[in-house]
Amino acid sequence: MQLNILKVKIALSISIIFLVSSCNGKSDLKNQITVRITSIDSKTKQPRVNKFDTIDIRIKKMGYLMKRFVKVGEYTIDSMGSVTIKVDCTEENHFILSGPYIYGATEFSAGELKDGQKVNIEAISLEDR
Repeated sequence: MQLNILKVKIALSISIIFLVSSCNGKSDLKNQITVRITSIDSKTKQPRVNKFDTIDIRIKKMGYLMKRFVKVGEYTIDSMGSVTIKVDCTEENHFILSGPYIYGATEFSAGELKDGQKVNIEAISLEDR
């Protein structure tokens, strides 16, 4: 009987240790920063006004044997050619621009983005190729 109680106490202690060690103590809200993303035409170097392109936000996660990029959000560029979003600055962020006959992408390492930073993504046209 006492052996069973001892086993339960040991198992409970180990599970509590794993639970406490898995918490990093940081809140997700503390890591959130605001970033403004602008879609820029590759030829004219001007914002793509009234084009309503799509921005996919992905973060890098380690999977089994290889890394993978998990989609966190999808945003539509406004009529002025930009969008303001919140991202986690402790993750590796990938921004992928897509629209009718255009594409573009950029990536930032963990800690590279700053609060209030403006990110320009150059839209490369597929029609010219």
